[in-house]
Amino acid sequence: MPEIIEESLLDLLKTKAAAVGMKVAEVKNLDEAITYAVDVCDKKEMAQRYLKKDAAGKLVGLDQTEVIYAEKKTMAVTGLDDKSFASLSKQCAKKNIVVGRDNLRDWEWMAGHDVGFAVADRVIADNPTLVIACLGENDRLALSVGEEYVVVAPKSKVVKTSFDIEDYLNDLMSGPMYTEFLSSSSRTADIERVLAIGVHGSLVIHLVLTEE
Repeated sequence: MPEIIEESLLDLLKTKAAAVGMKVAEVKNLDEAITYAVDVCDKKEMAQRYLKKDAAGKLVGLDQTEVIYAEKKTMAVTGLDDKSFASLSKQCAKKNIVVGRDNLRDWEWMAGHDVGFAVADRVIADNPTLVIACLGENDRLALSVGEEYVVVAPKSKVVKTSFDIEDYLNDLMSGPMYTEFLSSSSRTADIERVLAIGVHGSLVIHLVLTEE
């Protein structure tokens, strides 16, 4: 049986998330969360990708002078077991979306992808932050250069403050580990006090809470 979480804690998370532009959705299970992610990718505008090709048409690097629109949308994935990844891949294939979780340092991924998908280990409500343990480089890159991120977490993983997961973080960081903390979409107003979103990271973060 799923662990029961206080409704007031969820309300706090939703209020704080709304203040920083994080979108929160609730679904029954991981399968529904996967469907949510595919729908987000399918409905968004295709990402702009700055790529450089050689004379033979092979991708060889990044080129800030020319925008190349990919023929298909892309989703970089981390945190799923093989069965769930196969389910996501099947749904994406129906929508003509390319899915990847390996070799994300290749230029076609480093130039940017439409959606990054991950599973959070903990969610902090008071200062809405998603804690994601990245075991390898591909896990980290999946949430580095995407235009939108969809992060899934069971409601049982929601805590009020970072102090509530102090022991967990100490254990997590006791050895070599890249731990990602996502708190909101990238935003800056450094230039003439004009707010720009997505300059150093994602445009939108979706937090999908599951009952299981």
